[in-house]
Amino acid sequence: MTSEFIVPTTEDGIVSSDLLDMSVTVLKTLSDPARLQMLWALSMEDLSLSDLAQLIGVSPTVASQLLSKLRAAGVLQTRKSGRHVIYSMHDERSREFIRQTLDFARHRLDLQDKHQPADHERP
Repeated sequence: MTSEFIVPTTEDGIVSSDLLDMSVTVLKTLSDPARLQMLWALSMEDLSLSDLAQLIGVSPTVASQLLSKLRAAGVLQTRKSGRHVIYSMHDERSREFIRQTLDFARHRLDLQDKHQPADHERP
C-alpha cells in the first residue's frame, strides 16, 4: 500500500522537530472556529475585511484581529484594491488543505451519526 504523502523522517524513523513544530502551528491556526470559517470563505474567493466580518457575523475590529493572526501565521496575503484590502490564501495547496480538513470533519460526523443509536433504540 502506497501513500500519496511523503513525510520526511530522521534516520531513526521519527518526524523532525521542525516539521512537528510547523504542524502544531498550522493546527493551532485552525483551532478557532471563526478563523476556520474565514479560511473556508477565503478558500473559495478573495474577500475584503468588511466582507469577511459580515460573513462570519463579527465586527470589523474582531475580523481584523482574526485576520492579523492568520497573516502572522503566514496563511494569508493581502493586496490593495482602491481603498480596500483584499485577503487571499497563498496558494492552491492551502485552499485544498482547508477543504480537506472540513471534509474530514464531515466524514467524522457521519461516522459518529452512524454509531449513535436512533431515538427509538435508546433506553
